[in-house]
Amino acid sequence: MSGLINEILTSINRGFHPLTIVSNPDGFLAHEDLLQEFKRESSAEVVVGSAIQLRVHYELHLRRNPDKSAIYILTAGDMLPDITTKANNIRFKIADLFPNFVDKESISQQPLDILSKLYDKHIQGIVTAQRLQDLISDITSAQVAEPVKDFGEAVVNLKRIDNPDWSDVATIRRISELFIKVVEAEKYDEIAETIDYLNFDFQHYLDETYWNSLNANPILKPQCVNGIVPHIRHNYQSSQKVALVVVDGMAFWQYEVLLAELKTLHIYPTQEHWTYSWIPSITCLSRQAIFTRQHPSLDYIQSPNNERLAWLSHWHTGFPQYLYDNGDGPLPISNDCRRLALVTVALDEKMHSSTSYIDLLVLTRIWAKSFAKRFKQLKDSGFDIILTTDHGNVLSKGWRTFTSIEKAHLYGKASRGHRHAIFMQKDASDQFNKDLGYSIQCLHKQLWFAIRDDNSFNTPGRVEITHGGSHFFECMIPFIKF
Repeated sequence: MSGLINEILTSINRGFHPLTIVSNPDGFLAHEDLLQEFKRESSAEVVVGSAIQLRVHYELHLRRNPDKSAIYILTAGDMLPDITTKANNIRFKIADLFPNFVDKESISQQPLDILSKLYDKHIQGIVTAQRLQDLISDITSAQVAEPVKDFGEAVVNLKRIDNPDWSDVATIRRISELFIKVVEAEKYDEIAETIDYLNFDFQHYLDETYWNSLNANPILKPQCVNGIVPHIRHNYQSSQKVALVVVDGMAFWQYEVLLAELKTLHIYPTQEHWTYSWIPSITCLSRQAIFTRQHPSLDYIQSPNNERLAWLSHWHTGFPQYLYDNGDGPLPISNDCRRLALVTVALDEKMHSSTSYIDLLVLTRIWAKSFAKRFKQLKDSGFDIILTTDHGNVLSKGWRTFTSIEKAHLYGKASRGHRHAIFMQKDASDQFNKDLGYSIQCLHKQLWFAIRDDNSFNTPGRVEITHGGSHFFECMIPFIKF
C-alpha cells in the first residue's frame, strides 16, 4: 500500500459506526484508479454515488445488515438524517493532505500516480504553483523515461486471468490494458486463444444476466443501454448540465485509448462502469434502445433526425440539444443547453475499414487525439459527461455466407449482418438453427441469432472487424462519467 493511500484511508476511517459517509467536494475519491486501490486495501465495501444512489444502496444492502461495514463516497446532494445519524460523517479534500502546496486546485486535478510520488517526496517548505508544475514535470519525465515492459509480460498476465469477475468493471479494464500492449507489439496471435477462452467464460455470465438486465432498475447504473436515459433522469437535477456522448462502434479497449489522451488534458473519469449493448449488437437496435429508452423494434427507421426527436421528447426543460458527427470544428452548443446528446460515427467508420487490431489501434489513437478536444470543450462549458457507445467490435473470420433461401426468409436489410440474423418466421428460424448444428456458436432467441465466438456469416477465411454478435468485445460497452 502506498503512503498516500494509507493516509487517505486513515483520514476517512474514523468513528465507531460501521458506515462512513464521506463528503468529497473535489471529487477526487471518485476517480477510478483510487477506487480500485480502496477495494484492494479496505475491508469495507466502497460505494460511490449521489445521495439518491446511496439511498438506494442503503435500503437494499445495509438497512437489514446494520453491522456490515461500508464507505459511502458522496458525489452530489445531501444524505438525510435517518442515515447520517447512524454513520461517521467525514469531509475530505485531497488538497488537505498537501498543506504546504499553494495551488490547491492543481493538486485536486492530478492523477493518483503523480500525487503518490509527490506525497512520498515529503517536500518541506512552501510549494508555489510554479514549483508544483516543475515537480510534476520531473515526475512525468521520469515515467516516460522508464523502459517499456516486454509485451511478453502482458501475454503471461492475460493467460493468468482465471475465474474473471465479469460484474466488476476492473475485469474488462484489465483485459483491455493487456490487450493493447500485445496488439501494439503486433503479437495478437499469441493471445487469440486466451481471448477465446475468456469469451467462452463470458458467454456463461451473459446467459445468466443479460435477460434480466433489459428491465433492471437503472438508478445506480444502467444494466443495458435502454436504461441510460432513465438513469440520467433519476440522477441529475434539471439545472445540471449533462452531455451524453455516444461513440458509435467503440469497444472497451478503445475507450482506454481515448482515456489516455484525455488524461493529457487533465480530464479524468469520476465513475467507470460497463453496460450491455443491445443484442444483436447493431446500431439500428442498440442506439435505438439508447434514445427511445425502450425495447427496440425492427420497424424503427434509424436516422439522426429520429434520434434527435426521441432525445428532445425526454426533456421538458433544460433546452435539450442533439448534435450528430459535427466534424472537427467546435461544437455549436447553445448557452442555455442543459441536456446535450452528441453522436459520432467517425470511429465506427475506421473500425469497418480495418482488417486487423493493429490497424484499428493506430486509427483509434489518431481519432482519440482529435476527439479529446470535444471533451475539453464540453468540460470547459460546465457539462457532466456520460460516455458510452451502441456496440463494440471484434476481429472475425468468415465461416459461410447465407444461402439464397435463408436470405429470402430474413426480415430485411437490418436483419442480415456478418454476425447476426433475424428471421421473419419461426419455421425459418428453426430450420436455420438446425442447419447450423454445433459448427458455430450462436446465441439464439426466438427469431434472431447472434454469433458468440469469432466467426462470421461471410466468405470462408475472410477476416474483418465487425459487430452484431455477443462476444464480450462487442456487448460489454463503456458507461463512464466525467
